[in-house]
Amino acid sequence: MSDNSFDTKPKTSLRFIFVNILVILFIIMSYIYISEAFGSISTPFIENNEFSLVFGVSLLVFAFFSILSGPIQAFMAGFFGELLFQLAFYTRVYLDWCFIIAIFGFVAGIYKYKPLKYQNIKNVLFTFFVIIIDSFAVMFFIISWQILFFSTTLQFTTIFINFGFKFFLEALLSVTFIVPLLLIIYDKALALKERHLYYLLLTHHPVSASDHTFYFQFGRTKVYLCSRCSGMIIGIIMSVFFTYLVQQILGTQFSPELALFIIIVFPIPGLIDWGTQKLLFRTSTTESRLFTGFIIGVAAHFISYTGEYYFLTLIIVTFYFSILIILIFLGQKKLMRELNKELTQEPTEELDFG
Repeated sequence: MSDNSFDTKPKTSLRFIFVNILVILFIIMSYIYISEAFGSISTPFIENNEFSLVFGVSLLVFAFFSILSGPIQAFMAGFFGELLFQLAFYTRVYLDWCFIIAIFGFVAGIYKYKPLKYQNIKNVLFTFFVIIIDSFAVMFFIISWQILFFSTTLQFTTIFINFGFKFFLEALLSVTFIVPLLLIIYDKALALKERHLYYLLLTHHPVSASDHTFYFQFGRTKVYLCSRCSGMIIGIIMSVFFTYLVQQILGTQFSPELALFIIIVFPIPGLIDWGTQKLLFRTSTTESRLFTGFIIGVAAHFISYTGEYYFLTLIIVTFYFSILIILIFLGQKKLMRELNKELTQEPTEELDFG
C-alpha cells in the first residue's frame, strides 16, 4: 500500500484538540490505575515522610508519557491525575503535590519526543540530562515548599533528606536511565519507517472510503480504525473509568433511573447520523461519527447499572437494533435504485460520426 494513499486527509484543528484531550485523559487514566496498584508519586512522601527509597512505577510511566506527549499535556495530566487520585484515595487533598507532579511533567515534556529523534545518541544523552535537571529542579521546589509551610514543625535537615533528596534519588532510580532506554525502543519499533496499518477488520471500509476512518499515530506508524467504532470504544473505556472514579470519590452508585435515561437518549443521535447517511440524505463527518459513537459507548456501559430495569433495557436495545436493521434494508434498496437509475439513464447527447 502506498504511503501517499492517505495524504489527502486534512489535519483539522478539531482533530488536534480531540487528540490532545484524548492523550491527557489517557495519561490521567494510566496514572490513577498504576498509582492504585503501586502508589502515586506522592505516596512515599505523604504516607511515609521518613527516608526510604522505593521504585516509583507511577513516576516512571508518567515521565515516559510526559516526554511523548509534550509539556502542556503533561502538566495538565499530572495535576489532574494526582488531584483525582487524592480525592479518591486520600483523606485530604495536598495541592502542593499536584503542582509538584505537574511541574515535573512539564519540564520533562519540554524535550518532547519526535520520530527518529532517538536514533542519535546525542539526543539520548540530552534526554538523560533533562531528566537530571528536572529532578534537581523539583527537588528544590519540594524543599522550598516544605520550608515555607512546615518549617515550624520540621528541621531543615529532615526536610532536605526525607523530602527533597529522597525525591531526587527515587527519580534517579526509577526514571533517569530507564526512560531514555524505553524511548529508544519505542522509536525503533514505531518510527524507523513510515507505515499505514489499514486493515478492513479494523476500519470496515476500503481505502477509497478512508474518510470514514480515524487514525492514531505512534511515531511514524498510523493505525486506522473505523471512526464510529473508535468513538464507541473510547466512550466505553472513558465511562468505565469515570464511573469507577465517581464511585471512589463520592462512595455512591449511579441510580438505575439515570442509567435507563442514558440508554434511551444517548443512542438517538447515532441512529439519526448513521441512518440519514445510510438513506443517502447526507454524508456524515468524522467528527459526528466519533461523537455519536462515543455517546453510544457510554450508553453501552450504563447497561450494567440498570438494575431492576434490566429487562426493559433489553427491550430498548432490541428496539434500536431493529431500527438499525430496517435502516440497512431501506438504505440498500435506495442505493440499488440509484445505481439502476444511473445505468438505465439515456445519454443526453447523440454521438456525431459525421
